[in-house]
Amino acid sequence: MHRAVSLGLLLPLCTGAGCVVLRAQHDDLAAQVDRLEEQVAQRDQELARMMEQAEQQAASVESKLQEAEKLLRGNQASVGVRVDDLESEVAQMRGSADDNRNALAALTSGLDEMRADVESRINNLEASVNEATNIPESKQALYAEAERQLAAQAYKQARRLYRIYWSRYPSDKLGPEVRFKIGLTLYSERDFRSALGEFYWITQNARKAKILPDALYYSGLAFAKLGQCKDAIVYFEYVTKKSVGAGKRYRDQARQQIKTLKKDKGEICQDKDRAGRS
Repeated sequence: MHRAVSLGLLLPLCTGAGCVVLRAQHDDLAAQVDRLEEQVAQRDQELARMMEQAEQQAASVESKLQEAEKLLRGNQASVGVRVDDLESEVAQMRGSADDNRNALAALTSGLDEMRADVESRINNLEASVNEATNIPESKQALYAEAERQLAAQAYKQARRLYRIYWSRYPSDKLGPEVRFKIGLTLYSERDFRSALGEFYWITQNARKAKILPDALYYSGLAFAKLGQCKDAIVYFEYVTKKSVGAGKRYRDQARQQIKTLKKDKGEICQDKDRAGRS
């Protein structure tokens, strides 16, 4: 095919008798044709190599595409798993959020209760401050106010005023009576042991005071309330003695208390065995 084309390129020498192709020109043309054919062959080889490379590249691209598709499918599956994980985490987070809201509600409720308690304490403190700043200055007014509070059964306030009176006037003639009434407020609040401490002070330091029979009688009552009947009976027996100077009412009541405690089967007395031998 190339040869035929090449021959068509020969340039004839035309004369009157016809066209004549010179030998030298023919050889030169043949050489050019050979060179052209060689170039064409080289180009064909180069083109073949390029086609082979293109096919290799296409195959490589196809392989990579397959790997990419496989990876994509794997990633999609992984993404699906991840999405499931995320949904699970979101559900857990929602649950945690609900728990946190519940905890917050409980905390808010607790804070409200604490706030109410603090406000109550502040109000009580303000009331205490008002009471503390409303203490009568004169001896007579102070004692009268303490008596008024005791009559109103405001035992804590009465006791506070009696203690102030005692601290201001420790040598006053009303001192033993003040100590007894401090004990009486404690007894009324069922703090029997503290009350006994006040009554004991009188029996040891004010044996000639008019309030002594009261202190002895209430000491017996306090010991009975504590179940210590042996000690209670001792104090009631003191009340019955003439030397103490108790009135008839106190003596009669003391004797009745003694009879009651001695007959007790253990409902009052916690030291019944010891009391029975007394």
